[in-house]
Amino acid sequence: MAQAKILLLTGGAFHDFPAIATSLSKIITHDGWTVEASEDRRVLTTVPQHDFKAVVVYTQGGELMPAEEKGLVEFVKSGGALVGVHGAAASWKSNRDYTDMLGARFVGHGAPVEFLVEAHDTTHQIMRHFKPFYITSELYQLEPVGSPPHILAQANWLGKMQAVAYVKNYGAGRVFYLSPGHSAEDMSHPGWQQLFSRGLRWATGMMEKPPLKVGVIGYGGAFNMGCHHLKEMQDAGFIATAACDLDAARMGVAAKDFPGIHTFTDHRDMLKKSDAELLTVILPHNLHASMAIDVLQSGRHCVVEKPMAINSTQVQDMIAAADKAGKMLSVYHNRRWDGEFLAVEEIVRHRRAIGDVFRIETGSAAFSPPGSWWRSSQEISGGMQFDWGAHIMFWALELMDGPIDWVVATAQKRVWTNVTNADHMEAYVRFKNGSTLDFEMSNIGRVNKPRWRILGTRGAVLDHWWNGSFELHTYDPKIKVESPVKIKYAASEGFRYYQNVADHLRLGDRLEITARKAARVVHVLHTMDRAAASGKQEKVPGEE
Repeated sequence: MAQAKILLLTGGAFHDFPAIATSLSKIITHDGWTVEASEDRRVLTTVPQHDFKAVVVYTQGGELMPAEEKGLVEFVKSGGALVGVHGAAASWKSNRDYTDMLGARFVGHGAPVEFLVEAHDTTHQIMRHFKPFYITSELYQLEPVGSPPHILAQANWLGKMQAVAYVKNYGAGRVFYLSPGHSAEDMSHPGWQQLFSRGLRWATGMMEKPPLKVGVIGYGGAFNMGCHHLKEMQDAGFIATAACDLDAARMGVAAKDFPGIHTFTDHRDMLKKSDAELLTVILPHNLHASMAIDVLQSGRHCVVEKPMAINSTQVQDMIAAADKAGKMLSVYHNRRWDGEFLAVEEIVRHRRAIGDVFRIETGSAAFSPPGSWWRSSQEISGGMQFDWGAHIMFWALELMDGPIDWVVATAQKRVWTNVTNADHMEAYVRFKNGSTLDFEMSNIGRVNKPRWRILGTRGAVLDHWWNGSFELHTYDPKIKVESPVKIKYAASEGFRYYQNVADHLRLGDRLEITARKAARVVHVLHTMDRAAASGKQEKVPGEE
């Protein structure tokens, strides 16, 4: 089946249009469209005769010829979609039919400034689970033209709220407008990308799908996680319909927790009879791969508790099964939304307050016997680094840029002889750009390590576990306070994991925890075992 086409029209003054066209094209094609880009306005004269789903306009100034304006207006009136970005409201201002259709006209703006994009209407599909975000851009002041648009998001300018994103119907077609986006850098912001992508899908009528039915495989055991997952899925808008566990007593509990749910004690029976469209696997680590493959081969989407699996072969087989089935595979790395990490990520990745990161030291140490259940078994757990280490490695890889060159590691067994996991592990990960990651996990370390010691070209971050805040040492002139600065942890938002999965499957949002991202964590952790055994530098699968 041919992919739906989008016409991207750019050009004008005051903007880096080639860079912006490249950024917009990447976003659009990532969402599954094909892009035909042009700076020639004459292409609008023939738009009604082509099979475009939408016209995306990022231009500035100028005037449309009558045939160009007519072509665009007829396209939208007859059921096409218009998506205007930033300067689209500062373009073709003398063309009344165009401005009436767009719904607003540019009046002015100040210098680029950081401002908060807030929701105006949280009930609209585009604003589902919307999270306010800060962005530095030109904040347009707009005046409405024609029938008033429906405002979705806004920002404060000198005490008056300005429309940032809005929608409107025009004839049989739809219009979406997003005012920030002065530069390609603006378009790298996740909040901006979400609004743009959702606006495009809404305008083309390719957005909302009904809620999915979901279930879990594994209900009791550690932390009552089956119940926890189903409740989080319900809160995200899924419909809980099934649960499976070998223990019939646990299924009795599930039936009380979720009245009307279908319960099973054999996952094969569940895959034959359940109408669940997504299943979450909550089992010991060594069972993740085989169970996830069964779920995917049954034609369902699958979520797996972290870690994804316990070796590189398993995660590669899981991804191959998902690709073949054409189904989503994700891993429950909900700690990606821990407040401690969100605060560090904001400073290090989004604000780049310490410049380019070239070294990270991280890990966790304690002197305590490992658990006596499957977590302490190398064969079942994958090794001591696969528990909390999976969270820490995920965080670290989110903060480091580029592919990995090699890994060296050591594993020591000195105290806890009643279990098969190592007592202490260290790894040194070298990236191809020369940056390094120093990683340690220990059950015999009587003095704990800082959670983070992150060194950058303009500063550093130092964070001790569960401290409530971290230290920012910076030479960035945008930071007006003398270093070190104490930065409080953000609020944790683990619930956003299933919100993102729901919005990916229902609204087409980009999936935050992809199978390949989660697999990279396992590749590194498994390579640590190989490096510890060989005493040599070992390559990490998938790192080119």
